[in-house]
Amino acid sequence: MKKSVLILFISFFSFQGFAQDPDLFRTWYLYHVYMDFDEPYDISNIDPPIHPYMTIEEDSSSLGEGACNTFNGVYDISAFEMIPVSFNNTNDDCGIQIHNSFENDYFGFISEGFQYTIAQESDGLTLYMDTPLMSGLTFKEFPLSISESIIFEVNIYPNPTSDKLFISFENNITSNFSIYTISGKKIITQKYINPIDVSELSKGIYFIELISNKGKTVKKFIKK
Repeated sequence: MKKSVLILFISFFSFQGFAQDPDLFRTWYLYHVYMDFDEPYDISNIDPPIHPYMTIEEDSSSLGEGACNTFNGVYDISAFEMIPVSFNNTNDDCGIQIHNSFENDYFGFISEGFQYTIAQESDGLTLYMDTPLMSGLTFKEFPLSISESIIFEVNIYPNPTSDKLFISFENNITSNFSIYTISGKKIITQKYINPIDVSELSKGIYFIELISNKGKTVKKFIKK
């Protein structure tokens, strides 16, 4: 009897250790790239700007975009590792050398096997993809254009909220605000009033941009 319980105990934790992380299955936005011992570079420094992303579905399929081309594929996802079963991308000339060079790095990396980790950081979830050859990618769960900033301290509550969003800050004058979807689409811009009525928004994750006499600050909130 004790032996059977021990086998079940070991089996349970072995399964747990190799279970897929549900946080993996979402759209990820690329922030940093480092390749073959080269200095890492920020996507935000590429000019003209690009907005690469990667969506990973629960059925292990993926799709996304680089600088001007798109891709799709299927991965074998195990404990902290993703191995491509299939990978396809369009191959148009972006017309800008830095965009073409970036796509060579980006598509070349995600079309090969890599390890991954997901970390909960101060600004949200971060996905790290790495290989033993010192190459890697860093993704965030929100686009570059609306990443959270802390130019001045702001508290928003309740969060999650179903109808009203209250804003608390000191020694700042706020004139207006904008609300963005998680994909970066601006859906509301109007004069600031407190509290802010969000009852008409669909359920999901949003960003609110507040403009004060000290600049702009962006905070994330959840509409339930």
